[in-house]
Amino acid sequence: MRFAYKANANMGRTSMAIITVIEPHPLLRLGILQLLTDVSPVTETRGKDYSCLEQDTPEPGNCDLVMLSVSSFEQLHHLASQAERVFGPKAMLLLSEADDMPHTAQGLPPSVRGYVAKDASPEVLQASVRLVLAGGTCFPMRSGTPANQPLLSRFQPVKWPPVPEKPKVAANSASTEYEMLGITPRQYEVLVLLARGYPMKTVGRCLNISVATAKAHTETLYQRLDVHNRNAAVYEAVSRGATLGWPTITGVGDDQKAEA
Repeated sequence: MRFAYKANANMGRTSMAIITVIEPHPLLRLGILQLLTDVSPVTETRGKDYSCLEQDTPEPGNCDLVMLSVSSFEQLHHLASQAERVFGPKAMLLLSEADDMPHTAQGLPPSVRGYVAKDASPEVLQASVRLVLAGGTCFPMRSGTPANQPLLSRFQPVKWPPVPEKPKVAANSASTEYEMLGITPRQYEVLVLLARGYPMKTVGRCLNISVATAKAHTETLYQRLDVHNRNAAVYEAVSRGATLGWPTITGVGDDQKAEA
């Protein structure tokens, strides 16, 4: 992919850069955060899902860059406006399933300084982040040859706002996975919903339980998996070979065994 790059005099800045990654898929979000560790030694990264865009009050503190995952162009303006309202970033870099940004994408917040396809190579992603942090812009000129190093592109897009529907998981797969993870069937159902980035209210609605009960199941789930948050729980489950109802992925543990 070719990009139109433009930089300014801020190229030499060395202060701590705060980057917020808004991506609904926990594993993809973790992958992006891992790539960002090589961007700069003075960078603080934070991972969020779409639920952060529903909050009424803006996030405290300064944000240099928001990397916003966009599943479809129909959501583009709404997601960008919400991210602008909540985080007030100095710059915003859009991550999309498509290679080209549509010509009809007008009226976006002025903080939108770049656009990168999710299947871009890690090098392109890192270079784009560095350029935008330096005060430049990067937008695709034309569709080019697909990158030969896709960035966790096997995940399917997630719609926003989250649709309160319980994901369909094959019964034999679910029973095998919750037994493998050492958790109860209900805790597994909660984990599957958490893996899709749903907020606790949506988890409760999907399972027809109260928010308090959903939180209780979540806390017990964390204890069983010996983790402390949603991202760690999903990563731990997939590392042990669980798919959590995603037909397009295999567990990290399975991949590691195959490589061995």
